Amino acid sequence: MSRLNQVLLNWKPGDIHGAKWLRARGIDQRLAYSYYENGYLERIGPGVFARKGDEVNPYGIVRFLQEELELKVHLSGRTALELQGHSHYVALGLKTRIYLTSYEDKAFPMWIKKLEKDFEFVFKKSSLLASENFLTTHNESGFDLKVATRELASLELIDTLDLSGSLETAENYTQSLLTLRAEVVQKVLEECNSIKAKRVFLYLAEKLNLPWFKALNTEKINLGTGKRVIVKGGELNKKYMITVDRYYGENPF
Repeated sequence: MSRLNQVLLNWKPGDIHGAKWLRARGIDQRLAYSYYENGYLERIGPGVFARKGDEVNPYGIVRFLQEELELKVHLSGRTALELQGHSHYVALGLKTRIYLTSYEDKAFPMWIKKLEKDFEFVFKKSSLLASENFLTTHNESGFDLKVATRELASLELIDTLDLSGSLETAENYTQSLLTLRAEVVQKVLEECNSIKAKRVFLYLAEKLNLPWFKALNTEKINLGTGKRVIVKGGELNKKYMITVDRYYGENPF
């Protein structure tokens, strides 16, 4: 069996690979380019290839970023929640958006943002947390990927949403989070750097009477001081000192 055949047999459908992976299998840059010119590989980005004729899987790209480029990036927010069973919106006729977050200051490959596919990546460099302590492994389309736990993803979602018009989207996702682990929620909230995200998250959890909320020790969570305008023109919730949608009415807590 030729070297090329061996490589192609071990190439997962929809996956992509770069120079490091190819070199480990005896294919240098010159040989890889020769395979590309002869129609065996498709060039996806600088030194990055897919099998010719394969439909590139977005989660193969995420695997490539995490494993081959060793970037500290994870599937986050809305995407992480949806992959773990909390889906609320289907964007008909639009590209699928896949949210990725990194807590380190490194650039993402520009060629990924220019791919003309039926999906697109939304990258965010974040200071929400100082660590990657709250990630889990999730298998999607045959790829084992680093994904935010539901406890972290809930805060990431709130942190990235434009809440100035309404908390509705955040509430729609939060109301399904009946089985979050209170001890993990507590740790994430204690480490979280966003006062806004923490206040909104706790406000929604208490409003929705989620079963794990009463197990939290909010005295250990830094909620900052002063008022925060979240919903423009909204009314003030006096407990969390944030403005919320007026149609909720004055809240008793």
